[in-house]
Amino acid sequence: MADQMVLKTQQWLNSTYGNKTGFGSVQETGNTGWDTINALIRALQIELGITATANNFGSGTQSRFKSRWPNGITQTSGYDNVHGIIQGALWCKGYRAEYGGITLEFTDHVADSIRQMKIDIGLGDTSATVDVELMMALLSMKQFRLLSAYGGKTAIRQAQQAINRGYKNYTGIIPTDGLYGREMNTALIQVLQAIEGYTPAEATGNFGAGTRSKLRTISSGTNQWVWLATVSLVCNGYSILPTSTWNSEISNTLWQFQQAHALPVTGVVDPTTWMSLLTSKGDP
Repeated sequence: MADQMVLKTQQWLNSTYGNKTGFGSVQETGNTGWDTINALIRALQIELGITATANNFGSGTQSRFKSRWPNGITQTSGYDNVHGIIQGALWCKGYRAEYGGITLEFTDHVADSIRQMKIDIGLGDTSATVDVELMMALLSMKQFRLLSAYGGKTAIRQAQQAINRGYKNYTGIIPTDGLYGREMNTALIQVLQAIEGYTPAEATGNFGAGTRSKLRTISSGTNQWVWLATVSLVCNGYSILPTSTWNSEISNTLWQFQQAHALPVTGVVDPTTWMSLLTSKGDP
């Protein structure tokens, strides 16, 4: 079913940028999809003075954004096409932004929608400022509300929010839709690498020999190793409450996981269990 606010966004994009070099056009369907998201990205690039536009928010766009708004886009008076891009992106994400149509203003309604989106993402900063990371999240197909109709789980969503809050420098902003997929799996490995002491630049999300060499066997204590193990169990389909404090439920759930995967049944998280939790190939 077409969304009238998305349709108005598409119409505004075509009327505002249709004659600009590098924009092209966007289909006016009222449906959010990559065609609309990419059009919003190209519109932003045009506002940043980029003529060789591309359908991605790459390093060049990020650099131009940070140069123009080193402290992010803040709520100010006045009219600006960038405010219209933000409004349209919020509508595509399902936030109300503003009523009626694109206003080009950074209104209180827009600010409230940005704050709500940050809450949904799990960020500690709930100001209305749009920095480069939030703009990248806006101009993406990432979802930040629980997609329960598609199998999204509250426990996974809460873990995603915790990752955004505590490990964003490693993972970037990840979806908080409650779904466990490739992006969430990569983020879990990056969290592991952060716990192991790697820098954000070193934490690639690839589970290589270096990552394996720093694994710890966990069977007690209160720490992020325990939290990551319980989140990994949830992502593997087990009903357990993510926690950073070891308890008997964790041991019992690990026994079930290890039995199901033909692993030595120890009730502790040893390197082989870590690899089975976080990689499809286990411990080769």
